[in-house]
Amino acid sequence: MLTINNHVFLFINAAAGASPAVVSVAAFVASRLIDLIPVLLVVLWVWGKPARRADLVASAIAAALALGANQLVGLFWYEPRPFMIGLGRTLMAHVPENSFPSDHTTFILTVGFALVVTRAARTWGTVVIALGVLVAWARIYLGLHFPLDVVASALIAGLFGAVAALLVTPVGRWLMPVADRTYEVALDALRLPSRFFPRRQNRG
Repeated sequence: MLTINNHVFLFINAAAGASPAVVSVAAFVASRLIDLIPVLLVVLWVWGKPARRADLVASAIAAALALGANQLVGLFWYEPRPFMIGLGRTLMAHVPENSFPSDHTTFILTVGFALVVTRAARTWGTVVIALGVLVAWARIYLGLHFPLDVVASALIAGLFGAVAALLVTPVGRWLMPVADRTYEVALDALRLPSRFFPRRQNRG
């Protein structure tokens, strides 16, 4: 007998006559959209406000911790992916492994929540959260995850988004002096022009 989770999955999962265009977009969202998040963090570091760099580092650390929490949760809660039990339609290849929770969804939502909570970049954080919702949808739509997987990911992301705010002060005190100095030494060593790669002292 199907559980409520399975019923919701079948409702969101791609139908037999799914548009190839929609499937292609979903495949990109599910697998490649996450690659843009590290790029965004680098862009915010280089061209954003230097005073917010500790917030960015705290957000990145929180995302790493959230992924670690995913692995820990997975040790205690095993859930086969939909295609492993012959449920629904699977439109993207994936290794047969634990489905709970979704690493992709956890990572992108944690970064989004952290950017908002730490005030590193609230607007971009909101955009990332919206992208995270799309990633969650796409991974269910393509048959890679159940809805409960991404709900758990959202809860974990919310928790570690809050953790990011707690990390800002220690990061600013202990990591940023070294990180800032190392970054600017690297810029000078590579002779990257300050016009395109501003130095902290030039920006205040």
